[in-house]
Amino acid sequence: MEIEPTTPNQSSIMKASARKTHRKTRTGCRTCKQRKIKCDEQRPACHNCIKHSVQCDFLVSHVIGSGNGLSHTVSPHTSPHGSSSTPNFENGRAGSVVAGSLISGGLNLTDLELLHNYVTSTAFTIHTDPAMKIAWRVNVPQVGFQYDFVMRGILAISALHMAHYKPDRREFYIQQGMVQHQTGLRVATEVLANVTEENCTGVYAFSALTIFFTMASPRKPGDLLLVGDNGMADWLFLVKGTSFIVNSYEDFLCQGILGPMFQAGRRQNQVRHQYTSEQSTNDDPLVELSGLVAQNSLDLTNKHIYLTAINTLRRSFAFYERPGPPGYETADMFTWIFEVTEEFLQLLRQHTMESLTIFAYFCVILKRLDSYWWMQGWSTHLVSRIWNLLDEEHRLWIRWPLEEIGWIPC
Repeated sequence: MEIEPTTPNQSSIMKASARKTHRKTRTGCRTCKQRKIKCDEQRPACHNCIKHSVQCDFLVSHVIGSGNGLSHTVSPHTSPHGSSSTPNFENGRAGSVVAGSLISGGLNLTDLELLHNYVTSTAFTIHTDPAMKIAWRVNVPQVGFQYDFVMRGILAISALHMAHYKPDRREFYIQQGMVQHQTGLRVATEVLANVTEENCTGVYAFSALTIFFTMASPRKPGDLLLVGDNGMADWLFLVKGTSFIVNSYEDFLCQGILGPMFQAGRRQNQVRHQYTSEQSTNDDPLVELSGLVAQNSLDLTNKHIYLTAINTLRRSFAFYERPGPPGYETADMFTWIFEVTEEFLQLLRQHTMESLTIFAYFCVILKRLDSYWWMQGWSTHLVSRIWNLLDEEHRLWIRWPLEEIGWIPC
């Protein structure tokens, strides 16, 4: 084959096209524009948004472009097969890893790396119960192959796990985790509005994954975990909504692919109820707190809300103080969170002195789970935030939690 010589005009054209030009752009993400800071325009999420753990609007184009597969790029309007690439929200089924690989024309090694890490490592770090370990390692991925948003939840928590033990690539894996979770959350939120027997298993699995993803995510300085600027935290809203689904479809879920998980959970519930039917016998700190609220709180309208929250917390402490080996699981930590009233959460969002004080006592339970990588540091993070919000009088009310957690104010 002969190669035609390059003409002068062609040569100049090639040089012009090869020349690197300075690009002056005003196309940064909306968040950076609002904050009036320079955006590096990295896709699928800019560095600033990842650093501050906020959703980058670049994710929207990435999500739409991903279509049915996992982390591949197609037209935002049409799939390679000529049909719309928008996921089917009706039942939450939106393709699989295999489908994504075929559409993209090759394997996505990052997704495969994350899935491998999940089944060989991450799944063993969620629970200590042997049956639950198997369920998280085997059964949950099987649900992920049925529901795209569940698989994204799996990849998201695995990415944060890798960010934890590979600090040299921390930002890369955090970015991967945020993208996967935000993409899955969009679909899961739509499915939550139309739950059926067909998709309730997927909704439950994603909700559980969201809990661990939230705990493992980078924390903002002012993060109070349960509440946000506009009310109940998004993750807690999703989980509380899912608890209603579990009650409605419990028999179906127990007979399905996640049946072993529910059976192990029922056994743990029996142990928990055995010890929480009576309040703690060694709960002097909580008795003292009840007295302080009853006698000194000037918030007469909401006093009963505070006392009810303390009473619920006493039952949780009774379980943790029972004799014998610890034997508590991660789900036990959320007993109080699920039982506390929305009225109390609203008061916590308002940073009332009493609600912050009660929440500080709950942080003692969080400290017991510091051995889990995704819970490390939450107790100290929260009590330090609470300390900064309390006045001098109410700081004296949380001496016991500070001693138990081992945090010393600066």
